[in-house]
Amino acid sequence: MASTYFKDQGKRGENAELQAELASNDKNKKRDAVKKVIRDMTLGKDVSGLFSAVVNNMMTPNLEVRKLVYLYLINYAKTQPDLAIMAVNGFVKDARFTFPLPPRATWTLGFQLPISL
Repeated sequence: MASTYFKDQGKRGENAELQAELASNDKNKKRDAVKKVIRDMTLGKDVSGLFSAVVNNMMTPNLEVRKLVYLYLINYAKTQPDLAIMAVNGFVKDARFTFPLPPRATWTLGFQLPISL
């Protein structure tokens, strides 16, 4: 009976699971995790604790994931500009990235992010 009592005590929570999926080496897991983060964000859940894990996925060749990361950044730049400033280095690296559209997307995003430097 005691073993069933402690069965669910090891759960770390949904954000911890999402953070592990965002750090995964599997591209499909990462894509699905970013989609889940955006879903939770649009539902009004606070996913700002996943900021660094989401931003680390900015440098991916998958354009869909990059767009979702930008959407996440645009949302949290409005409410938490101090976190958005930490992503500036990622934008600089993304501007040098060799995949299609990043300089234009990064340039456009620069006008959308309310970051004051």
